[in-house]
Amino acid sequence: MNSEIENAVKLAKSVAEPLPENGHTDFEELLRDIFDRLVPHSTNDNSGGYLAYIPSGGLFHSILADFISLSLNRYVTMFMAAPGLAAIENQVVRWLCDIIGLPPEAGGVITSGGSIATITAIHAARTNQLTDRNLSQGTIYVSEQAHHCIEQGLVLCGFSPKNIRKIATDNDFRIRLSLIEKAIERDKTDGLHPFLLVASAGTTNTGAVDNILEIGKLAQKYNMWFHVDAAYGGFFMLTERGKSLMKGIEQADSVVLNPHKGMFLPYGIGALLVKNKNQLRKSFDFTGTYLPALPNEINSHVPEDIMHLSPELTREFRGFRIWLPLKMLGIKPFREQLDEKLNLAQWITEQLLQIPNIRIVAYPQLSILAFKLEPSGYDLSPKELDNLNIKLLDAINRRGNILLSPFRSTHNVDGEFAIRIAILSFRTTKQHLEQGISDIQNATSNLI
Repeated sequence: MNSEIENAVKLAKSVAEPLPENGHTDFEELLRDIFDRLVPHSTNDNSGGYLAYIPSGGLFHSILADFISLSLNRYVTMFMAAPGLAAIENQVVRWLCDIIGLPPEAGGVITSGGSIATITAIHAARTNQLTDRNLSQGTIYVSEQAHHCIEQGLVLCGFSPKNIRKIATDNDFRIRLSLIEKAIERDKTDGLHPFLLVASAGTTNTGAVDNILEIGKLAQKYNMWFHVDAAYGGFFMLTERGKSLMKGIEQADSVVLNPHKGMFLPYGIGALLVKNKNQLRKSFDFTGTYLPALPNEINSHVPEDIMHLSPELTREFRGFRIWLPLKMLGIKPFREQLDEKLNLAQWITEQLLQIPNIRIVAYPQLSILAFKLEPSGYDLSPKELDNLNIKLLDAINRRGNILLSPFRSTHNVDGEFAIRIAILSFRTTKQHLEQGISDIQNATSNLI
């Protein structure tokens, strides 16, 4: 292990202790231990220079909402337990449906993140598409660039990895439509049942947006459940450029969003939206004798219990984290921030192209891009080129002004390593990127 990893392991071990019998008498000392000893040894995801993975920024209004909701400690997944607060959750879901363009009969649920939302969507697709079929017959079609939580969710829902078709992408990292249809036809010929087709509205790796409109048509042609992973990119639907890129998303049977990405909220809040809420209700149609039941003539006029739309029963008043920022700020500043991030991604791409020996591997379709150093006049093997860019990434990050992350294609072969920039946090400004370009230039000059 290198020294950084050794120090991290040592710090983690220092936290280990027996279960305390008596409480600590000095609360301030406990806080000092957290803030002075433990927190400094972590990445500052709220920094404007945090350009790794998918940053958000941690909007304070949502932090305040969390404090209030946890203080209230109300049970919101059953309507009659807290009707006004449950109504806030339902209103938030309706707002999200409006952003995506889903119809009045649409609905959904606020989750802890995109992974749980994805698993819930897969279960809904399975319930509604494979009612009379063995799971071993169901086949699924995703991009080779799709987030790994989709494969994970499929396995958790009982599907074999052998039934997952990972479709190759084009030079822009978008799924190839012709290959989807060939795979579907091949499986139908083999007696299998294609039932789930997944499109990406902004992949984590490169921000690539698949041709959602045409993929939706394929799903309709073969009577398949059409799911769109918009965890990262979905909120760009607030912008005109985003709407143009994601045309057809409103035809999806299910859409995953992550407000802790595109709405800049603290970690721990995702959303699943479905075109027909009844299909989600059908997927979680369970109850217990210990739960109160309303008379039928009253029940038809009462909003759906949230507990009947997901596997979660008891949870926090999660929707308030979205509702309060939107009520306090309105949607306009979110739209303006997302437009700015699109502009900044284009700006930094133009700046990178002016640095000698830098090649853009993935141009920004939204606000993620990837680049690499390919020095001319050097006869480097693919492995040596990878090592050079690994050194470049480390040299950039060690300056401490920006934090970038590694990029690899899905093929895991030598020569594909590159450096990834993700611009999303509301705290990220042009000044942060100007400093980043300076760091990249200096690090590059020192390596070659």
